Amino acid sequence: MPLRSSRWLVTVALVLATLVSIFIIGGLSVRAQIVGSFQQAERVRAMRALALETLRLQLDEESGVRAYSATRDSSFLAAYREAQPLMVADLEHLRRSLARRLPGALPSIVDATSTNATWLETVAVPLVTGAGDASSQEMQAHGNALLDRFRADISATDALLERREREVDANASEAINRIVLLVGGAAAIVAALAYIFTALQLRTMRRLADQSRRTEDQRRTASDLRVAYEAEKRIADTLQEAVFQRALPAVPSMRFSGVYVPATSEARVGGDWYDALELPNGRVMFTIGDVTGHGLDAAVNMSRARQAVIAAALADPAPASVLARANLELLRRDSPLVTAIVGFADAERYEFTYSIAGHPPPILIELGKPPRTLSYGALPLGAVSDAAYDVYCVSASPGAMLVLYTDGALEHTRDVLEGERRLLAAAELAMRGGAADPARIIHDAVFAGSDAGDDVAILTIGFATREAGFTISASDANADFSGRLGRDAAVDCDSRLGARLPGLPATDLERLGELLGSEPQIHDRDDEQRQRERR
Repeated sequence: MPLRSSRWLVTVALVLATLVSIFIIGGLSVRAQIVGSFQQAERVRAMRALALETLRLQLDEESGVRAYSATRDSSFLAAYREAQPLMVADLEHLRRSLARRLPGALPSIVDATSTNATWLETVAVPLVTGAGDASSQEMQAHGNALLDRFRADISATDALLERREREVDANASEAINRIVLLVGGAAAIVAALAYIFTALQLRTMRRLADQSRRTEDQRRTASDLRVAYEAEKRIADTLQEAVFQRALPAVPSMRFSGVYVPATSEARVGGDWYDALELPNGRVMFTIGDVTGHGLDAAVNMSRARQAVIAAALADPAPASVLARANLELLRRDSPLVTAIVGFADAERYEFTYSIAGHPPPILIELGKPPRTLSYGALPLGAVSDAAYDVYCVSASPGAMLVLYTDGALEHTRDVLEGERRLLAAAELAMRGGAADPARIIHDAVFAGSDAGDDVAILTIGFATREAGFTISASDANADFSGRLGRDAAVDCDSRLGARLPGLPATDLERLGELLGSEPQIHDRDDEQRQRERR
């Protein structure tokens, strides 16, 4: 019996040694494949970044030439002159890289290089030297055609690089799958041998040890699950209590709608918020903002930013003062950057008064007119202590609607211009359809067929189209208010606002105090339904 056991032990040892050698060699081979795939992926990503950099440099060239030809201010040529040598170097570097790793993309980058040189020779140089006529339709058409051709070449190159990147990623995935199978097979074989060996030598002891281990594992697992459940429940209860659902104001002369969608289904809260508070004399204070980041940290920072804005409004309701005070408070707390808009809607004067801190521009839609973006600017909150914020006054007409939104509504397409176009079209659709929930209509139209890559908040404020019980048509409204339309500038806003807002009355202070004591509002209808069902 001892001799037989020794032979079995030697056999098992030899089999294990052979398997270990095979697995080590196979693992090293697969590892080399994975490392090579990752290196290729990095090189492809670097080439894509270089292609995108050429687009930025081309835009610098074009912007500098256009600005100089329009103003004759030589300072605008700085970007143009800086971009020229960088463009040449980047295109040459990209050409050499593609020649080694992706020859199929060479024709596009060669054509892009030639097109850029032609644009410089036939458009940029004549405009800079004064030999060309910037207002000439022929020159403008020729320049635009060359720029479009350059961008098409770069886009074609990027598409080929993207396809190559997907191929490299697929190879890496296959290599990872092979190493997973290799490890899994090794684990299975070793486990089987260990099981047989243990069954022959220590069957009774193994059974007792396994039983004791399973019992202890089950006890620990049950304890861990209980602790995790209690912690999760505490967090969920705290967030549900903090994120208290507040309804938007119900004002007969105005119409409000809002929607908030987090970046992912797992992120119950995010960094975006909006608020609206009804005040006397047909006025409503509104605010919208966006804090950097997602998840629980973003929710905490969003709560601080929102409270800082509301607390600032208690001291001085003028929008510019609100942002200035909130900016200092966020700097004191070392908060991340926050973009925001604070303003008032006056239903009696059909007027919007607001200040903006690095936030995307509001959109104004009036009956019978296409939507337009309003003035914007200034640094985000939490950037510098001496930031200054302008006050903008915009006179509208009955039936007009103001659309406020966060950058997630623009950037999901990864093309800001395309995102702005889709947002304007969605706003016009919501206005034309007379929807009861225009914010939801705008959101669904913007994100049709795609998911939000960032938190998205949309707030709409519309003026009623009825006065004294009669509907005002679009043409009558435009005629009655033609003398007041188009004043979208910070002209005399401080004095006009100060005359109407010398200080908030006690009732307004109480309402702002209630806002200050509550946490941000998360508009998720599915969450609301689940909460009602739990109750």
